Amino acid sequence: MSKQLITLEQANLTRKERKQLQSAYRDLLDSQQTESEEVESDPLPMLAPGLPSDFWTFPLRRPPHRATGYKLAAANPFSAAWVHEAAGPIVGLEMLSGGGAFTFDLWELYRRGLVTSPNLLVQGSLRQGKSFIIKRLITLLAMLGRFAINVSDSKGEHAPVAEALGGDVFKMGVFGNLVRMNPLEAGEQWADETDAAHALRVRAARVSVLAQMAGLLNPGERSVTSREASILEWALEEVVTESGNNPTVRAVWEKLSSREIESARDGYFKREDAADLADGLRRLVHGDLGGMFDQESSVRLRATSPYTVIDTFAISQRGQGALAVTQAVTNAWVQNTIANKASGRQYFLIREEGWRDMKTVQSLEAHQEQLKLSGEYGIAMVLIVHEDGDFDSVGPEGSKERELAKSLLRGYANRICFFQPAQTLLNAVATGTFTGAEADAIARLNRGQFLVKLRSGSYVVDGTPTTTDWERSLFDTDKQMRNRELESAA
Repeated sequence: MSKQLITLEQANLTRKERKQLQSAYRDLLDSQQTESEEVESDPLPMLAPGLPSDFWTFPLRRPPHRATGYKLAAANPFSAAWVHEAAGPIVGLEMLSGGGAFTFDLWELYRRGLVTSPNLLVQGSLRQGKSFIIKRLITLLAMLGRFAINVSDSKGEHAPVAEALGGDVFKMGVFGNLVRMNPLEAGEQWADETDAAHALRVRAARVSVLAQMAGLLNPGERSVTSREASILEWALEEVVTESGNNPTVRAVWEKLSSREIESARDGYFKREDAADLADGLRRLVHGDLGGMFDQESSVRLRATSPYTVIDTFAISQRGQGALAVTQAVTNAWVQNTIANKASGRQYFLIREEGWRDMKTVQSLEAHQEQLKLSGEYGIAMVLIVHEDGDFDSVGPEGSKERELAKSLLRGYANRICFFQPAQTLLNAVATGTFTGAEADAIARLNRGQFLVKLRSGSYVVDGTPTTTDWERSLFDTDKQMRNRELESAA
């Protein structure tokens, strides 16, 4: 049997050089100078006669096969998943790459072009670890100067984390604890912003939050009409002038409830046009939400606070409607501070069960605008939902509200996905949210494990092995809820 060869060749040889090598290979194989006994007794590589000195031949008794290195590598594909180089703190072990460390910092990934935006959607079934991973990210990234604000902690479980990091906690709606936030206060002027541009931006923000609040307080949580929007703008302009640019919700409500509306804009409005607006906003002045949002703010966001939590646990006892309005107000109040792109500050803006206040066209459009500007502002929007089906509660099928909600989902380019039911995953595959392989991976996840979906690829991560006893104690959601129940009973 003739001798066989495995050869190592340069990849950039010319056609002429390859022909010369082929001829040399044939001459070598045709020669029978080496007897089989000699081959078996001397397995060392031999310098082939007639070939350059950097070509070695290995005599074997096997059928001949020649291929490039790329072709040979294809014989055993996907032996391990590709994971980006270190980009932030370790949040777990990547299970498809043999248990390598998985690092995660949205701002660093965005800087490298591995994600298209810094926004993050966290979804999954109950008690799978959604809150745990958010608390871990906040804690780990605080060491890198990334701060966080939770605009509505309705379960009251993030306060211990903020306190442990040296942050601030504002408890809303607690009797005897008069924390007030004025959603109509003017945000700080940017370094490169003219007075006129600042005034226009502040006015737009005030009109937006008034429309959001009014829509959520209208009968049936309906969006404000065009006429109602005009009335709100008129009332706001009047109050801004009379207060020296210090408007409050109380002053706007008083203007809507007065007879002045009948003479406004040369009698264009009728008093009944503002009936729903006045009745709804009254709840913020004299109703169950009175005293929290109708006057000037009694607190300020501290720029050096690593984690600021607005605790709305007490308000959650007043119903979903109260929470929805509160979340709209606190989000607008926070936005006034963090939207200064010249400050260089970077924040996680966390909306737990964030779909709650997105039930009107105005609220959805405001959220969409926030998403678009997040990269420019240095904000990473974090929306936490149970499943995609959470948005099915936004407006009837085919409505503008429902379409805007679906568009919002697509705006969250990065996802952390915990275990979800089979039907939810089937729907997600049908709509193109997940691939079949991603859905299969999510269906097999245990508690504490999650799939990370980025522009650069999808990764299956086990977050449990990299946690510490301190984290497991501090981030234990069940423990915090048990403590809350004891406090309420007392």
